[in-house]
Order: sequence, then structure tokens, then C-alpha cells
Amino acid sequence: MTTDQPKSVPIPDGAPPKPSSSPSTSTTSLTARLRIPTTYTTIPSQWLSTYQSFVQHNSSQVSSLESALRSLTYLLPGTRFADTPLRSESLQTFLSLLTAYNTHLLASPPFSPQRRYERFWEAKSRVYARCTALLRTVQYTQLLLEMLAKRAGEKARWRVIVVLEVVKAVCRLCMGRVSGSRPVIATGVGDERTERRVDTPPTDDDAYAEGAQLDGAEGGEWKMPRTGMRLPQLPPSSSSTGIVGVGGGGESIIDFLTSRVITADEIKSAHRLVRKLHSLPGHLAELLYILRPVVYALALQRCQANRKDWRPWLLGLSMEMAARQLSKADVKDSVVGGIRGLSGVEREELKRRGWGMAWWGMRGAFYENVTSGVVKGVAGGLKGKAVLDMVGVVVEDYDYLWGEYYFPTATL
Repeated sequence: MTTDQPKSVPIPDGAPPKPSSSPSTSTTSLTARLRIPTTYTTIPSQWLSTYQSFVQHNSSQVSSLESALRSLTYLLPGTRFADTPLRSESLQTFLSLLTAYNTHLLASPPFSPQRRYERFWEAKSRVYARCTALLRTVQYTQLLLEMLAKRAGEKARWRVIVVLEVVKAVCRLCMGRVSGSRPVIATGVGDERTERRVDTPPTDDDAYAEGAQLDGAEGGEWKMPRTGMRLPQLPPSSSSTGIVGVGGGGESIIDFLTSRVITADEIKSAHRLVRKLHSLPGHLAELLYILRPVVYALALQRCQANRKDWRPWLLGLSMEMAARQLSKADVKDSVVGGIRGLSGVEREELKRRGWGMAWWGMRGAFYENVTSGVVKGVAGGLKGKAVLDMVGVVVEDYDYLWGEYYFPTATL
């Protein structure tokens, strides 16, 4: 019995060559094609993973080091040494970016209502997340970029300022559009470390509070004899002072109970923490507020030859005041209860925008004609006096930043 052997099929002369079983050069990795050893390509990822592990296991030490370095930058803003402002701002920018990355590694719930709102939209929309990241990066680096651009001349400096303001305005407009025409909340560039999980070593007071046992209590909890339910143990009270302290910490009864109250913002859905804008005054107010820095920067660019010209300052201030009045009218007409009917996130944003109006006293023509003389007088009056002389030097150094650069007084 014989088996049939497969007959060979003749291959035409114009047929393409048979593909080989080995992978082609087009599908091989970039490392293999460039003949780079894989050891060199894995080193950066190994360093990054090592750094992430270090930060997560030494969060308290990392936070302390960041605070110490940041305090050093506050004492080096002036002109006592060559290129001191640039070096100080470079260190400040690096620390800000590093702090943002460390906060991303150490972030843990519970988050503040504002951060919950931001994280909701960042998870829902990739555009929102990218705009938020770009906006924060620009805010961290804008002063350093202005200092570098100033070395190329005033024209280059103002071009960089206008471009950065346009980028920030576009990011905010996209964020407002993606979120369903909601007001853009500040991105929390100030102190982001409030959402960190910082591991602190246990103290003797903590050990006492955890291991405290009362009569009828088991493991620091009170077991109800009839139902079997367990109630958490209250902090021990001090009969001499009449205050309650967690492990002797001195926390009053009102503070202890208030810290455990659930507010309306904590039970709201994240997207309901900020209302949608439906009326024309509300949309116009938000648009004026976002575009104000761009218009103000363009006006300053046109009047850069005369720093005491009042026109850019009056234009920018009038736009911000108009946006604020329109926003108040929108809240009054569309929100039940007015400002009291807003969420805590919205009230904090309105308060932040209101305090931002005070920076107009440190900008443009008002600073050149009014505030600069007052600041220089205060700095000169403190010189030559014990201890206060250092304060006068710091004030004089910051006067240099406020007078020579645009972004130190920017609020957006």
C-alpha cells in the first residue's frame, strides 16, 4: 500500500517570492534594527520604577525635602547675584513639576470635592485630561520661559507671553466645552499636596488611642449587650480642661463631631458639583474671564514702549469687572437662593476670582505709577534696621520681579 505524495505545483516566472518564516526587518523592534543593547533601553524604566517605589515608601521624607527646597527658592528671587532670578525660577519650576508627579504617585482618597470633580472629567474625557495637564505645565513653566525669552529681547519676550496666554485660553475653552458648558474651575496649581497619602510613623499617643480599652469595651469599641452592635470609642476627655483629645491632642468636642459630618458636596455626584451655564450672561461672563489675559497681553505688547500707559490696565480691569458682574447676575437669576445655592466648589471659585482682583494693584500702569513707589519706600524704610533689614531686601527683590516680568502677577 502506497501513500500519495503531494505533487509539486510549478511556480510562474512572474510570481512574488515566498515570504520567509522569520520576521522581517519591518516588524522587528527599533532596538534590534539599530543594534542597541536591550540593557541600555531598560535602564530608564528601571530608574523610574525605583524612584516610584522610593516615593511611595518614603512619602513623609519626600514631602519634607520638597518643603525645605521650596523655602530656599523664596529667599533667592532678587538681583544680589548674577542670574539669581533665573536660577531660582529654574529650581522653583523643577520643584513644581516634581511635586505634581509625586502627588500623582501618592494621591489617595478621600479627595476634596474640587479634586473629585477634576478627576471625574479627566477619567471621562481624554481631551479634558490632556488640556488640564498642558494647562498645569504651562502655569508651572511660564515665568521661566519668560525669563529665557527676555534674553532674546523685548519683542521675543512679548511674543512668548502672548503665545502662552493663547494656549491657556484654548485649554480652558476646550475644558468648558467638554464639561458641558460649565465654568472652568482652577486646576489647583497652588498646593496639590493636600491629596497625598503621607505615611507618618506612629507615636506613643496613637498607640495609646488604638489600644485604649474601657470597661465593657472590646478592642476600643463598645459592644451593645442587647443588639451586639459595636460603636466606635470616643476620645478620652480631660476633666481638668474640659476638652476632648484624640490621644491627648486637644481636639474639642465640637471639632470632633464636625469632622465627622457629611456635607452636601460629599454625597453629590462629581459632575453635579458645578452647574451648567444656560443663560447668555453666564456664557458671556465665562468667555470674558477666559479671554481677558489674552486681550490684556496683546494690549501690553502694543504699548510696551510706554510702561505707564493706562489704556491696557483699564481695558483688562474693565473686562474682569464686567465678567464678575455678569456672573453675579447669572447666579442671581438662575440659582435658587443665589450664591448660597451654589456648591462649595463654585463658591470657592468665586471667592478665588474675587481675591484675584486685588492683583490689579500690582500690574501695569497702576504698579508703575502708584504701587512701585510705595513698595520701594517700604523696602527703603526697613533697610539698616536689625532683623527688618532682611525683610526689606526680600521686598526689594520681589519688587524687581513684579516690575520686570509679566507672569509673577498673573492669576490665570
